[in-house]
Amino acid sequence: MTLPTFSINTWTLDGLSFGTGPDANGFSYVVLTSKGWKGSAVRRPQLSDRPNANGSYREPNYSGPRVVELDGIAIAPTASSRDRMCDVLEGLCRGANPLYDLIRNEAERSLRLAVEIQGKIDVREMPDRVSLAFNIQLIASDPRKFDTNVNTLSTAIAQAPLDGVLWNGTTPGTTGTEWNGPSAPITGLVYQSSSGGTGLLTLANNGGESAPVVFTITGPTSGTLVQPTIVNTNTGDVLTYSGTLMPLDVLVIDTGTGNVMLNGSSGAGQMSRADFFELPPHSSTVVQFSAAAPASTAQLTAAWSNAY
Repeated sequence: MTLPTFSINTWTLDGLSFGTGPDANGFSYVVLTSKGWKGSAVRRPQLSDRPNANGSYREPNYSGPRVVELDGIAIAPTASSRDRMCDVLEGLCRGANPLYDLIRNEAERSLRLAVEIQGKIDVREMPDRVSLAFNIQLIASDPRKFDTNVNTLSTAIAQAPLDGVLWNGTTPGTTGTEWNGPSAPITGLVYQSSSGGTGLLTLANNGGESAPVVFTITGPTSGTLVQPTIVNTNTGDVLTYSGTLMPLDVLVIDTGTGNVMLNGSSGAGQMSRADFFELPPHSSTVVQFSAAAPASTAQLTAAWSNAY
């Protein structure tokens, strides 16, 4: 006896799948109802009474944590294996420090939420001797749900063109300069050895909540990159690493956590400017990659997911 398999609205928690049919042990799990996944997280307005006047003073109205509750059933292939299936459910998300991905696969997208156990996992044995009913209570300190699809864009560093204007002598019977209007994203004159580069990236967040970005700066293949900088041209926010990147160095800046890693080790102490911005909802943000002493082969990659 097994539970039905669904094509959409399936779940995954701590690597355990619900609604996808029997696993390698023959155990089937299905979430029948959920609470807290849909809808917004609870808002927590900060109000203080006005002295000797009506009303209150207010501060920014942020969201509190998101609480999610999953109710479902599980069926084992035999009565003797039901206890092992119970162990699987009771053992979910047991780490003291880590957060776990709760993923829901919907009709047009899959969303993930970083959660931990709140309260307990309740498991009840059913009279048929092979099935269990369960209730799992979870809490997400960050109430935002993120698309499991990660967007990535890369650019070389902003650099001036080299060696002057290309003369159009290669085409018989014509003279003058070549206008590069049809070749996006560069417009203007074509330069002989290099047309230069803008170092610009346009990052679009299609979700309804702000989305953090993970920036990865890869050092040049030769030479050095001095004080690499990322500027949010929409807001003027700046991220500047005060050190120097050598060949093969990798600098990672997470604007959501504020974590800065150089070659896998913490490098936050070397940030001379750290305006950790996020991408506003339903909008696009343009960032520019530059440096005090640029190296032409340095690269910036941005990775982010739509947030809901």
